[in-house]
Amino acid sequence: MTPALPDVVEVRSLYQPVVDLTTRAMVGVEALARGPAGSPFERPEELFAAARAAGRLREIDWLCRVSALRGALSAPLPPGQLLFVNIEPGVTDGFVPPDAVDLLQRAEQLSVVVEITERDLLVDPAALLRAVDRIRGRGWMIAVDDVGADTASLALLPFLEPDVIKLDMSFTQARAADDTASVVSAVAAESGRTGARVLAEGIETEQHLRLALDLGAGLGQGYLFGEPAPLPRRAPEPTRSVATLDTTADTAPVGTAVGITARRRPRATPFAVGAASGRVQRADGELVVSLSRRLERQALANGPSTVVLTTIPYAFPLDTEAIDAARGVGTSGALVAVFGRDAHRAALPTLPNLRTMDVAPDDPIAAEYTLIVVSPHLTAGMLARVVHDGPDPGFDYRLTYDRSVVLDAATYLLDRTSAAAPMFGPPVNG
Repeated sequence: MTPALPDVVEVRSLYQPVVDLTTRAMVGVEALARGPAGSPFERPEELFAAARAAGRLREIDWLCRVSALRGALSAPLPPGQLLFVNIEPGVTDGFVPPDAVDLLQRAEQLSVVVEITERDLLVDPAALLRAVDRIRGRGWMIAVDDVGADTASLALLPFLEPDVIKLDMSFTQARAADDTASVVSAVAAESGRTGARVLAEGIETEQHLRLALDLGAGLGQGYLFGEPAPLPRRAPEPTRSVATLDTTADTAPVGTAVGITARRRPRATPFAVGAASGRVQRADGELVVSLSRRLERQALANGPSTVVLTTIPYAFPLDTEAIDAARGVGTSGALVAVFGRDAHRAALPTLPNLRTMDVAPDDPIAAEYTLIVVSPHLTAGMLARVVHDGPDPGFDYRLTYDRSVVLDAATYLLDRTSAAAPMFGPPVNG
């Protein structure tokens, strides 16, 4: 049984070095939370388990963030060094504590990388995307932690477009070869497209270091480079501009752009996104559905790291064929979202990764037929709109594999799967 948290909890931060694996030069630190020394809550696992049980997760999460930032400012962390700070993605609806407002303003001088744990990515992806926007709005960067611990969550890497991808320590400490190959392949594809840096965790020996380099990691952390410890006190240094990750070279740890891959939030519907960026064709419903079925088969072949988003025009209720398709994809993919008339009443299977959203007759997507597939190695979309209904409907459509177009169309739909409040409050300057 988890012990009850005391009314007042003291949280402190230790810091573990993050290094460039080629030079072993320290490029930053990760802040690691610790509860009261000698108490049952000293380890973060026990602290957060007790916080969840007590309904105090938001409070404890903020205590940890504040401790991490305050310690880095007090030492101070040398200019240009990265500060990795963990958050709880499930805590997205809280306000910024009054005593943290000034601290967040002062933290603008730090090069903060906010870590999101991979196992939480699929809990509420729409809320997570909004929270990431707010984090980037502060000029902070994004890292996804423990990547590969659950291969299904690799599916959201294209949407988050993190600055740093942190490989789970099991990959540097002997993961099975087949599993390693699939995860590393997905991470390499994302890193190659966006320039995201790959960081290997849990490096404790020279053998672990060699394996991390073989896996394509350029950054690393682990006991080989230093144990978690308080930051040493330093004499104040002259203020310099904030440095960030350089994504133009594998060997340079710092450089130019914050939020290397941040994308504007799409406001247009999937068909509008497709029509604005390429040639639209006209066809009957048979061809459009046939092309969509082909995409569904590709989604099935891509396995558990796949996101599938589909919209059914309001004029066409969800039928048995559409339900069977959702069932097939839903049993193998990471996330499936179905938009349609009375979708919540349709006889769709009860699956933890299946979302259903109703579409009203005046909805912007009420006339659109969409099937989008996003996986580490496939980004494709059938983006169509009904031009006349009846027994033989016609469609304007665009079938596209353009990654930017498909991700914009997909993000529009993913944003509609839930609502959330900002994780870190409004940006300081906006």
